[in-house]
Amino acid sequence: MTLEKSARESPFLRFANVEYRRRGTQLRRDLSNKTYVHSLLENKTLGGARLGLPTQHAVLHSTEEITAEVLGDRVALKFAHGWSAKGVMLLERVGEDRYFDNMALREWTLEEIREKQEAVAAKFRRKDPAWIVEEFLHGAQPGTVPFDYKFYVFQGQIAMVAQIDRNTSPPRMVKLDGDLKPFTVGRDYFLRLKDIQPGAPVVPRSAVMLSRWAIELSKMTDAPFVRVDLYDTVDGPYFGEFTFSSGAEVRGTVTYSKEMLARFDHLFVEAQKRLNGEDSEPLTGWSKALQDTEDEELASYPLIELTAYRRFAHFLYNRGSLGGYRLAEAQNALADANEDDAIATYLRLAHKAAARRARAKTASLAPALLRVGRKAYRKLRQARAEKTAEASEA
Repeated sequence: MTLEKSARESPFLRFANVEYRRRGTQLRRDLSNKTYVHSLLENKTLGGARLGLPTQHAVLHSTEEITAEVLGDRVALKFAHGWSAKGVMLLERVGEDRYFDNMALREWTLEEIREKQEAVAAKFRRKDPAWIVEEFLHGAQPGTVPFDYKFYVFQGQIAMVAQIDRNTSPPRMVKLDGDLKPFTVGRDYFLRLKDIQPGAPVVPRSAVMLSRWAIELSKMTDAPFVRVDLYDTVDGPYFGEFTFSSGAEVRGTVTYSKEMLARFDHLFVEAQKRLNGEDSEPLTGWSKALQDTEDEELASYPLIELTAYRRFAHFLYNRGSLGGYRLAEAQNALADANEDDAIATYLRLAHKAAARRARAKTASLAPALLRVGRKAYRKLRQARAEKTAEASEA
């Protein structure tokens, strides 16, 4: 497989690299400020539904303000002007002035937390650093830390979703296409394994409104491309952040096949045309189906019951394909046997695609496991034969 073009040859990568060094417009700089974005989105609705915003307990302007009283027992601490999860700590108190960080999977003292946040602030070189202390969300998928669904959107067209599981170290990632079906690692994209490991695809419970919000938020920007980071929580979609320069691509943690990058470049050019008011190709697939449906209908679209979803998702993620097929069945049951329900069809097919990927992963392990089993069996037979021989001699 031919690997991706260089940043100079790719409009998408060139944009990401430029934005990583310096935000291109004032709007993008504003949208990178989490405090400003919360004020912008707090009254915004889609079909009468609001986008979840983690409750902000405090905004701090010095690391000296990071105290045990401010952190409480369970909280998310975020550097307000960072991106790519820089400065994010998901803290749970484990003792006096000691906290377990679910991001780093380490315990820190209060003083160590301050030191690490000072180091983050120094990297971003802001004259007015700030830290947000906010609600630590509960996710619908397995694990303490909610799965992060990062939507790669080109002015309304979802091209890819990166599913990030930070409950492990290194984190687990799987890439879904614009219709929420898994891409193939090692063919479509490549991971630097010392930084991130492959995961298993799990279609989010709130996939409908997560995707619709990602589309809507992308249109609030002046950029051909934005990554909209969202969380699938027990209470529905929650906002994470806008990212105009994904660090994974800039630093080479993730790279793409020539074919996949060509798709991103094409979508980037078409998105630029839409921004300029020029004729462009119409939206396609899941993105089009969502925008062809009334927002009120999407906002009230039925969800798989939480307990059932968690059971099936846990099985799919940790044990195998049956969980994905059960999710597809549950999604189909919600459609009320309406064969014309395009939204239900996309979701059902996405769940089945996740199940097939889990089955293929299990199948690829079978030959290796069989070899290990045969080797162990031969050793056991040899040991028994030696014991029998020793008994006969005695």
